[in-house]
Amino acid sequence: MFYYDEQYYLQANPDVAEAVKRHDWPSGMTHFAVDGYRNRRPSVPKVDEEWYLATYPLVASEMADGSLASIPEHYYAIGRYRGYLPSERSRRPDNPSRMHSRFGGFWTDAANALDVVAGRFDLGKITLQQMNLLQKWITDGYVVLQNAIPEKILAAAEEALDDAYHGKIPGLRYAIHGISENCDWDAAALTSPAKALDLHWVSPAVRDLVFSDPLLEFMHLVFERRALASQTLGFWRGSAQSGHQDSQFTASWIALEDVKEGAGELFYYVGSHRMPEFLYGGDFKGAEVAKHVRPGIDLSQDYPRHIELIKRQAEGLGLKKERFLARRGDVLFWNADLAHGGSPISGDFTRKSIVTHYCPKDVVPAYFENAQNRELRSYDGKAFYSASNYR
Repeated sequence: MFYYDEQYYLQANPDVAEAVKRHDWPSGMTHFAVDGYRNRRPSVPKVDEEWYLATYPLVASEMADGSLASIPEHYYAIGRYRGYLPSERSRRPDNPSRMHSRFGGFWTDAANALDVVAGRFDLGKITLQQMNLLQKWITDGYVVLQNAIPEKILAAAEEALDDAYHGKIPGLRYAIHGISENCDWDAAALTSPAKALDLHWVSPAVRDLVFSDPLLEFMHLVFERRALASQTLGFWRGSAQSGHQDSQFTASWIALEDVKEGAGELFYYVGSHRMPEFLYGGDFKGAEVAKHVRPGIDLSQDYPRHIELIKRQAEGLGLKKERFLARRGDVLFWNADLAHGGSPISGDFTRKSIVTHYCPKDVVPAYFENAQNRELRSYDGKAFYSASNYR
């Protein structure tokens, strides 16, 4: 397990603290992940194990199953987020269960989320399967629902995607590499990296797919209220997109066919949702927010810097890179901050799939604030949907 303490690291390394103030580094942890891991300590070095074990009686029972290898591991994984101290004279943090991000998040993003999940299971509010899914979501930043979609729904959605990529849905918009980010259908969509934009807005079959019962069940666990689908991307082939972070709440990737190796399969860095945040313009969680607040801001250097930092941080932190070789009907849910992308395409393969971005119904997408389409539609009272590309 990796131990890191931002307060300790900045206090122990004043040169890094000054660099963070100048916006040379987004955070101390970013510096550690890219450079400091070679020769600097990431955290307070010692836990008084005898005192810790005697002071907090739950520790012994929680370590009994062997999932935690040592008392320091218990402190860094669980105890510090409860307000436990590493030693008798240590200073307690102001808010040990705070959100990972200063910009907030869902309850699953709180530092003590694993304790909350265990408590809900203990009280009978969630099942064992739901507890396991939530624990993986919190620690790894994603979950996979295998064979989650009924064949009837898959077949109808695949037919809609096929129609889209053969120009049979008038007015549907596309992003086609080398042509436009928002254009009408072009035959190049079948051979180039492309996205059919917001297919859910015009296709009942795609709405049935992205709001199928297993998906809504998981989203309701995380959101704790009805879900809103704010965007869908329909893929015929892989995107071959570099590793990036969305900062758009929650997303699902639904396989409409078995994914072959070399088809531009999705990849992600396990646990990368806990990497330090990259701040656009030195202050903002995302590029669109920076542009909204500071019209005309130059972010041309921020985009490549963010992509490069993702790779270097993942390497420095030892994060595992996984590829998602999905089977038809499998669903990958990921946290918005999970670093992910598309693998290179090495053959003439399709990768039929639908990506959907979701948020709770009361947390409207940013395009509502930019005078685009603000219409909100109900999906049989179970969920809601909107789209920015159509009026």
